[in-house]
This record gives sequence, C-alpha cells and structure tokens, in this order.
Amino acid sequence: MVFQSNPLIYQFILDTNKHYRQRLGAVPGEVVRPAEIITVQRGRMEDCASLENWEERLKARYPMLRYFMTRSFGVEIEFFGLKYSVSAGDREVIPPYKIMNRSAEGMLLPRVFQERGIVLNGFSPTETPYEAWSFVLDDSIKGAGGAELVSPILSGVKGLAQIYQAINLLREFPEMQVNETCGFHVHHGVDPEKFGNRELFQLLRIVAIFENYIYHLLPEERRGAETCRPLEIDLYEWFRRNGSKRPAPLVKNLWYTPENRDDAKTPPQRRLHPTRYHGLNLHSYWYRGTVEFRYYPSVLDQPEELMQWIIFTQFLVEWGAGRRPELDYVSKPNKWLNTLYKIYLGAGMMDHIRFPGEPEGKKVDL
Repeated sequence: MVFQSNPLIYQFILDTNKHYRQRLGAVPGEVVRPAEIITVQRGRMEDCASLENWEERLKARYPMLRYFMTRSFGVEIEFFGLKYSVSAGDREVIPPYKIMNRSAEGMLLPRVFQERGIVLNGFSPTETPYEAWSFVLDDSIKGAGGAELVSPILSGVKGLAQIYQAINLLREFPEMQVNETCGFHVHHGVDPEKFGNRELFQLLRIVAIFENYIYHLLPEERRGAETCRPLEIDLYEWFRRNGSKRPAPLVKNLWYTPENRDDAKTPPQRRLHPTRYHGLNLHSYWYRGTVEFRYYPSVLDQPEELMQWIIFTQFLVEWGAGRRPELDYVSKPNKWLNTLYKIYLGAGMMDHIRFPGEPEGKKVDL
C-alpha cells in the first residue's frame, strides 16, 4: 500500500511523536501534502512510501500495536456543548446542517469535518444510520448539549488514525467539553459463528478475574460511574458449585439475571437494556454482534490514551478468542503493557513473556 494515499495516518504519526513533529516542522492540524511524506532516520530525511515502515514507527510509540489484529471496531465519544436544533420527526442522529458550533476561525462544524476528510452521516433521512461518523443525542450526559460522536465500522491502523483525527477535530471547538459522565466506549466486532459461547465465557472470565487491574488504569473520578459498573456476575460462586472441569455455562443465562441488574420487564432485544451499564457490556453481543468496553472516560485532551485503550481492549477480545501471544519484555513499559504483564503473571503465563536474548517462540494459541 502506498502511504501517500493515507494522509490521516501520516497526521496521526506526526501528532503522536513530538520529536518527529519538531524535526519536520509540522504544526498540529496542518494539511500535509503528499510531497511532504518523509521519514527521519539517522538524522537525515529520506523519502518513504511504505506504510509498513510507518507501522513499525507506530509500534515503537505504541508497543502493544504489534499485537493489534484486523478485527473491526468502533467508538462512541461522549461530550457536551454541542449546539444544534431539532425538529419533529428527527431521528437520534443529529443532521449535520442543524449543528451550529463554529471553530475558532468561525467555520461551521460540518465544513471543518468535511475539509479534514471525516464524512458525517445524517444529511438525508434515507441514509443507513452509522455508515459514516454520526453525532447522536445522549441524555445520560450532564451538561447542556450532551451528545456522542459515533464512528462507522473501522479496522486496523487506518481506523485508529480516523478516530485520532476525529478527537482532535472535536478539540477545535471550545464549547465541547467533557466531565465525569462522559465515556469513551469501544465496540469490537465478533462473529457469533467464530466467537461463540466458549469464547464469550473466556472473555468474561478474563475481565472478571482482572477487572481491578482495569479500574486502576482509569482516573479515580471515573471508577464510580454508574454507566460503567463492575461486573456483578459471581463467577467464583459458579466455579465453587460446579468445578473448573465442567463445560462453560450458557453466558446468556449468566448475563440476564437479577444479580446483573436484569429487569424482567425489559425485553432483551432493547438497546437500552439495564445490563448494558457495566464496564464490560455483553448485552451488545446479542443486540448488535459486538462486545463493548465502557470503562474509560472521554479524555479528549489525551487522544493517545484513547488509542491505547482501543488496542488494549482488542487484545483482551483476541485472548478470549483463543489467541494469547508472547509479549516482548520492555524494561520501562507504559501502564497498558505493564497491566498485561501483571495479568499474564496472575494467569500463570510468565512463559508467554519473552525476555531479551530469548528466541522467538510459538506460544500464540491456547
């Protein structure tokens, strides 16, 4: 793939690597011309058209990116301060032409997004919802103009780049703010034919056992949020009664229980089901074919943290699917990789951490 056709990825790299940005003289938000596609190596600037080279540079910046797969994902970015008008008959997607926020330069939001290559949904009532980026009403957020920016289905590094770009575009509108009620929700696509009850139960076990580690990744003010509660399924009690050798229970029967805030009056096919307000939302699995991680806050001023969260949660999904790769040991890991080291240690998987000088192994699948 020629890197010149991916300016969003290039901007993503520039913005996430201050050293290179200073060397290249780039300004955040600056439009990058194809002729400026260059790389810095050994103090020199060299032409570079290879996406693979840039992926290696990103992996150096985001160590966990080397374990990132092609699984589809999408995000919901919550915030408040959106200025818009509504009319009778409007759906939950806010038509872009009804959004009145202006950038510091006085440009209306839809035009800013269009000029930066982010396509918005909602211009026509006949559009299929969520095929492009969409601004959606959200009354769970405290603050006037509560909304969420919902991505289309994405995948890979190009998907990360789009999300990074969208977050930075939101930051160009001063009225758009976040508080403790705003979350950054990540959906990972799962095919029920390949990610069935066994895989779902494995993911549930991983999160239930190590959920405290996940909460330590969050800012303290987010840990008590009502929209991302800890799991309330007592797997310890299930194993105590049934033993570890019994086949996995039907996860759906575990999920829709009173202990997990199931309400018999609410049909399971409803999107806004009470069981969804857990950090790990498995209601989404039966509703739309995804598993949703709702733990992390919408920290618009820390886009790199949000990229790490996407990569980290996809790692957990892949582990649930039966893939747990060897981790390369890094002497000074970031908090994300360090958390995985702790999880591997707690799971008795130290042999899946490769230390310097050790040959590359093949311990990838369960």
